[in-house]
Amino acid sequence: MLPFITLVAFDVETTGLDADKEDIIELAGVKFTLERRDGKLSPVETAQFSSLVKPTKMIPDEATRVNNITNQMVENAPELKPVLQSFFRFCGLSTVLVAHNAEFDAKFVSKGIRRHGLVMPQNPVVDSLKFVRKLMPEYSSHRLGEVARKLGDQTNIALNQGELHRATYDCIVLKEVFTACLRKRYQDRDLAMDTALKSFESLHGPALKFDQFSKA
Repeated sequence: MLPFITLVAFDVETTGLDADKEDIIELAGVKFTLERRDGKLSPVETAQFSSLVKPTKMIPDEATRVNNITNQMVENAPELKPVLQSFFRFCGLSTVLVAHNAEFDAKFVSKGIRRHGLVMPQNPVVDSLKFVRKLMPEYSSHRLGEVARKLGDQTNIALNQGELHRATYDCIVLKEVFTACLRKRYQDRDLAMDTALKSFESLHGPALKFDQFSKA
């Protein structure tokens, strides 16, 4: 059996919804692989990355109400450039990245990379929201927290609604939700390092690339 793929569940929190005008204020990632545990496909977390980011503008009250990140919390945080550099060192070259509604997160990250003149990473990005919509169409809501709640004991977490919308916790929840999706669709051979991305794309469509958002 070839080694399972290594994945990074990642998430950004921001000052608003428009990547051209708003700033990242938190970036997190949870690196994990997979294993067969008592016959069940399970995630194995191997590392975490988390950093607040000092924005170029004040955080609006409406953003703070969603993510509970205040201006005081980011006052002494690092700027985005070193955070992005550290994050992609953490990810490494051979991981597949996963985000829920991935276009939002990938676009913010891509715009930050371009703005700071960094080398555009080549890691493919897959969208767990697409998996959930196709594999769990009976769910009335496909929001990450709602999906995790409905999956219940199919995950290894007791969902804490109060912690949702902080980047690291959302990544931990995403790791569990995405693994639950994989259980519904794939055999072990489909999730090996050299076949997993093709397997994902058979359901998902082409993976996102950071450079597709890098132009104006």
